[in-house]
Amino acid sequence: MILDHYRAKERLPVIKTCIQKFQSALSAAERQVLQQCLQQAMQVSPEDAVPWYLSDAQSPTGYFTPEHAHLILNWRQEWKRVPHGLVWDTPERSHASRSLALAELALALRELGHITGWRNEKFSYWSDADILSQGRCAEPAAALKSAFEMERAAFRFFGLRSHAVHVNGFTEEGFMWCGRRSLSKPTDPGMLDNIAAGGLPVHESLQSCVVREMAEEAGLSEGLALTALANGQVTTCRAVARGWHHEVLWVYNLRVPADAQPLNQDGEVAEFSLLSPTQVVEAIAAKSMTVDAACVISHAVLHPTVLA
Repeated sequence: MILDHYRAKERLPVIKTCIQKFQSALSAAERQVLQQCLQQAMQVSPEDAVPWYLSDAQSPTGYFTPEHAHLILNWRQEWKRVPHGLVWDTPERSHASRSLALAELALALRELGHITGWRNEKFSYWSDADILSQGRCAEPAAALKSAFEMERAAFRFFGLRSHAVHVNGFTEEGFMWCGRRSLSKPTDPGMLDNIAAGGLPVHESLQSCVVREMAEEAGLSEGLALTALANGQVTTCRAVARGWHHEVLWVYNLRVPADAQPLNQDGEVAEFSLLSPTQVVEAIAAKSMTVDAACVISHAVLHPTVLA
């Protein structure tokens, strides 16, 4: 661990130089676009959103749309209405019992057409009491016991906080590699994205997720992926068509060598483009970049010295 941190500190000036070149190419107006992106990252839940609580939790576990809350209440007796929203838990109040019950519920909702884009991949949910410290998330890890796990496609229906890694691929000249999402992607098809990004599945560390996503989406080696430096986190919240999107984006910055050409391996990226700083900001302003990628890029460029 000490050696890894030392090596990270050695790589930091290299990454900072790449980002500084990106920064210096931007006008004041372009920097303002990035600042506004971060300011808009966390939106207030809609006035009609219905919070739900796991047992006696002090803060909401998630948020339902009114339609989703009505469906659940009229369909499942174990969900109860209380003055401040909805409450649910299993009698055992255990990770295993909650995960089983929610798996059955998510499958039933899928059969009814309320959950789409099924991935057969599970995300973990950590309660505020277990993962938040002074309003910021601790790094999700195996030692941090989660409240339950559930199919990732159901997270937006239940308005749950998820976690994802995003890698900014900078070149030595201060340009950035961006991928264009495949038109077959269930979320944000055809939009520009980071060089690699992906949700954090159950039992995977942030670093191993970075390595896997870099290999699958950009065809880049483990050795190169391991040189990506952690750059903190951005939390984003917003209403979406399938419910409430709440995700902690773990930011990584990578210097992509001149002889490294990203090439997609899993069919999730249609193409890669090497964009100038101005082209990146133009894409963000035109909303042709995914919201999450725009937030991650803005954070890296405006706050490049954070080393987690």
